[in-house]
Amino acid sequence: MDVIDKTDLGEMSATELTRAYAAKEASPVEAVQASLDRIAKFDGAVNAFVHVVAEEALAEARASEARWAKGAPLSPIDGVPATIKELTRVKGIPFRKGSVLGEKEPSPTDLEIVTKLRQAGTPILGTTASPEFGWKGLTHGPEGGNTLNPWNTARASGGSSGGAAVAAALNMGVLHEGSDGAGSIRIPSSFCGVFGIKPTFGWVPSTAPTGLFELAHRGPLTRTVEDSGLFLNAVAGPSVNALYGRSPKEVPDFAAATRRSIKGMRIAYARTLDGAPVAPAVAEAVDRAAKAMADLGAIVEEADPGFASPQQALLDLWYAAQAWAVEQVNPTPEQIAKMDPGFVSITEQGRLLSARDFIAADQIRAQLKVTMAKFHERYDALMLPTMPLTAFEAGVDVPPGSGMTEWTDWSPFTYPFNMTEQPAVSVNCGFDADGLPIGLQFVGRWFEDEVVLALAAAYQAAHPTPFVDAPRS
Repeated sequence: MDVIDKTDLGEMSATELTRAYAAKEASPVEAVQASLDRIAKFDGAVNAFVHVVAEEALAEARASEARWAKGAPLSPIDGVPATIKELTRVKGIPFRKGSVLGEKEPSPTDLEIVTKLRQAGTPILGTTASPEFGWKGLTHGPEGGNTLNPWNTARASGGSSGGAAVAAALNMGVLHEGSDGAGSIRIPSSFCGVFGIKPTFGWVPSTAPTGLFELAHRGPLTRTVEDSGLFLNAVAGPSVNALYGRSPKEVPDFAAATRRSIKGMRIAYARTLDGAPVAPAVAEAVDRAAKAMADLGAIVEEADPGFASPQQALLDLWYAAQAWAVEQVNPTPEQIAKMDPGFVSITEQGRLLSARDFIAADQIRAQLKVTMAKFHERYDALMLPTMPLTAFEAGVDVPPGSGMTEWTDWSPFTYPFNMTEQPAVSVNCGFDADGLPIGLQFVGRWFEDEVVLALAAAYQAAHPTPFVDAPRS
């Protein structure tokens, strides 16, 4: 095999990098430097990063290089560059949370998911952008500015893990941590043409206090499905520190699941949910994907899970949680004046909700879990569009001229599966006439994440789509 040069390293997956490390054809130091070079080259056009800790990442890479030289890596992702969403606490970086209310001093600790990545040997490049407290499915606001779509910098990146998705699309780092309370991994994955998984709630221990409770999942965004499986292998499993939910003791090999056969798997194909309109280009792309899955050996049947939109229940849970989060900080009037007006508005609405309102919303969520459990008695997975549209104008909360008022109006296919806590993924399945990515979503049974990973990997392998080579205006 030819020696790999540093330029090539910037395009490589985790699996390709570690294969090169083992063969002594490349080093973690070179890979981290390649990622840092890409950040320096691309990030000014897209605003994906909040903090970059280059020296710390290179020091971690040197330690990894020494381990690989001894033939003793800590894990299959030792030395693979990673990023962390700014809603996750990282030692040595201010816990900004996309807000003027965020902490100003470097955090003294890591959240457990970051600790596990460090234990796996992954150098942390820095933190990626989120809207204020991750309150919406877009990534812009007064504190962080506007994170832009690399396929067209006039368009939105999606959110709230927008910085992570953009970093993944441009390979500014290889493994990218995100969080998803109502679609925040899958929305930007769809808009930016990368893979993202919201694992079953519980696989990744929930170790930070949150008013979102079981809505709030953490998981990876990557270019390849296999890389997300490797990420999950490093961070999933039981923890005594879990505040909400619990993981089974037996943890599967998520990366191995991406090589699993999908022949005979039963897929329910829903073109929409509760009659939500879908853009023609999206509908056509997902129709083609349904045929492709059948060609790969899956059993695909058109089927509707049959539930009404739970949007209002989601909003009641969401607004109450965000009101609680802001009250923990007790902002001053001067700080409130510097916050995103939309975020301030939902926290004010959240404060008006009663305990009875919250219980009523949670009952809808509970019944939705039962509905989907019964649906999955027949089907291994549900397939549907991730988003009903492609990325719209950057810097606005709803598509201009749409008449919509809530960001959840244009994302009806993601938040139901936060409410049910099921595994859900988004994989790119093509582009619209403007060259903007289209996402295909698979939703699986609880703690059967291997199925949705296998389905997405099979589709990606059979129908690879290009990644963006540089930010495009």
